[in-house]
Amino acid sequence: MSLHKVIKPLLVALSALFLIMLVLSACTTQPTIPSSETIGAPTESAFMTSAPSSSSTHEPVTTSNSTIDPSIEERAFAFIDPYIDEAIALIDADRRQLSDVTFAYEPKLLYDILRLDEKAMYDEILRNVQSLKHFSYTPVQHISEAFNMVMLVCFSINVDHPEIENYFMLRDVIEGNKTSALESLYFMPWDAEQQPADPVTLREEIRRFDAVSTRIAERMPDDYSAYDKYRYLASVISLITSYDHDNVGGWQVSTAYGAIMSGCSICQGYSRGFLYLCQKANLWCETVEGVAGENIAHMWNIVKLDSGTYFVDVTWCDEAGLPGSPEWNNYFMLTQDEILVDHEIIDCKVATGTGIR
Repeated sequence: MSLHKVIKPLLVALSALFLIMLVLSACTTQPTIPSSETIGAPTESAFMTSAPSSSSTHEPVTTSNSTIDPSIEERAFAFIDPYIDEAIALIDADRRQLSDVTFAYEPKLLYDILRLDEKAMYDEILRNVQSLKHFSYTPVQHISEAFNMVMLVCFSINVDHPEIENYFMLRDVIEGNKTSALESLYFMPWDAEQQPADPVTLREEIRRFDAVSTRIAERMPDDYSAYDKYRYLASVISLITSYDHDNVGGWQVSTAYGAIMSGCSICQGYSRGFLYLCQKANLWCETVEGVAGENIAHMWNIVKLDSGTYFVDVTWCDEAGLPGSPEWNNYFMLTQDEILVDHEIIDCKVATGTGIR
């Protein structure tokens, strides 16, 4: 049996878990994930990609600070600096000199386990999305296999790039009662109805999100211990965000944008936002999938100190109390035994650290 045949069911299972979380968390729009029964092995000639129209062709999105419009940067700083100041003050009042060693972020991309034809499509779509170019895929033959490949690739891109799922998804083009094509949709991250966005306005919001996220990472004090660096990032998210109990946030609540910008999130958004800030700060971090509470699908994170790996559940920290409080700390840096008291892990992640709280 080939490596691809072994890995593919695992990838589909992970995709299904991601989709289940969106359903149980009342997200209004969900990515479509192919089932293991319909994934085929189409060749590149099984698709016909429409060329971008002239009205939808734009320069690539640039996130370098040097290219950000000063007004965008100023608005970003005005928004985030008060939260950063508060998080720093909380941690400075109670420094935890735990773990002098920081471990660099290690990307684990779904891209790496795709087939060559899927990787080629991934690269093409990623370039288009980063440029906000319109594109569509129309199958010439093998309709279900063709569409499943496109959906799988787009799902992988959204998982690998938390900043992209903020504003991009595929949508069906319906003719009669059938899907005739899949096309790109770019929407404002805060738009629960996901209406097509003005590209100029969207590009500004993408840059504002990047400026805010970069500012959080850059203002993290260098002399913090590894423990306090993670606590700082989690505290900033906790100060910004509240749990979306009323299901009013739409798509954004399950994204990094929801946790970092909107003030409204669910567990998936908290964990994706924390992961993205750890990427920005070059701190080792992964997401963890499981169930918690009343057997509800849940997502949290695992991080690394020199004494091992530990679980961080920013959602439950935030629900329990304010950053710095004993209640908030009850779900920060948990060992395997501590997390298993009220969480169940389904993706086999293991915390190797010993108790430090």
